[in-house]
Amino acid sequence: MGNYFRRSLGNDCLALMFSTTVLKVATSDGRNFVLLEPFSYTSSSGVIINVPAGATSDGASTPREIWPTIPPFGQYWMAAFLHDYLYRNTQLPKAQCDDLFKDAMTSLGCSVIEVDAIFEGVNLFGQENFNDDRAIQAQKGITA
Repeated sequence: MGNYFRRSLGNDCLALMFSTTVLKVATSDGRNFVLLEPFSYTSSSGVIINVPAGATSDGASTPREIWPTIPPFGQYWMAAFLHDYLYRNTQLPKAQCDDLFKDAMTSLGCSVIEVDAIFEGVNLFGQENFNDDRAIQAQKGITA
């Protein structure tokens, strides 16, 4: 996973942005998705994350009980896809993955209440998913 991100050089005032406004994905079950075309995200600190075609996501991992309020797929869909990629395919620490997720949700214009609720959810309850994803990486020999 050699070039999954790079630090942007130059302009310190880079706008937060995704390289696309629509993710092109495929699914066989309506819940798990495979990215068909790559996208990138530029964070507020200038980190550029390149998410390749073939990356996978199941949306925001919100408990079914709160789906009426915060469903797996909402305005934060692209940020959730990015977050799943970071957990599953990079060696970034959990805190950095979560911070980039929050940054991405903010860049998408999600409400402060929504961003804070989702961020607190992954901050408090995402460790098991993070550990599972890293264990799968280890089995596959992903080290960078």
